[in-house]
Amino acid sequence: MKLSVFLGILTQISSLCLAASVVNAEQAVTQTLGILDEKVNRLQAQLEDLQFQLQKDQKDIQKLQTDVEDLRRSAGGVSASDVKALDERIASVDAARQKDKQAIIDQLAKELANLGGGKTAAKSAVPSEGKEHVVQKGDTLSTIAKSCGVTVADLKKANNLTSDDIKAGQKLIIPQH
Repeated sequence: MKLSVFLGILTQISSLCLAASVVNAEQAVTQTLGILDEKVNRLQAQLEDLQFQLQKDQKDIQKLQTDVEDLRRSAGGVSASDVKALDERIASVDAARQKDKQAIIDQLAKELANLGGGKTAAKSAVPSEGKEHVVQKGDTLSTIAKSCGVTVADLKKANNLTSDDIKAGQKLIIPQH
């Protein structure tokens, strides 16, 4: 009798520990997704700033080009050196615009590359390409893969698993083919 009571208590403690670890994992995934959302929002703001700056630079270039055309048409009192100076100014503004554009593109690429480190954890937790399966008691990767028509290797890859160990209540992504 004492043994059965002890086993019952041990089972309840194990269940509580498993539930706590699942909650902790979900909190970690939620936190990671929050960080990724912040980074994406920052990148979107930088992209909008780039687009605004690009529009401003294009307006400046158009105005300078219009000024040059006006000077060429009027030709009264305008020297070739004035026209050349305006042409150089246009080229300078255009070069600055290209430089700014490249700098922001490089920064965005760097930020996106930095996001790559956190994506694997988020990818395994969010069913982006496939359906979600909650592991039941007695399930194995092999039985789940067979019932879903995928390979164990694909199942492990989609869920970033390094071993065949899975636990009841764990959520797995079933990749689509």
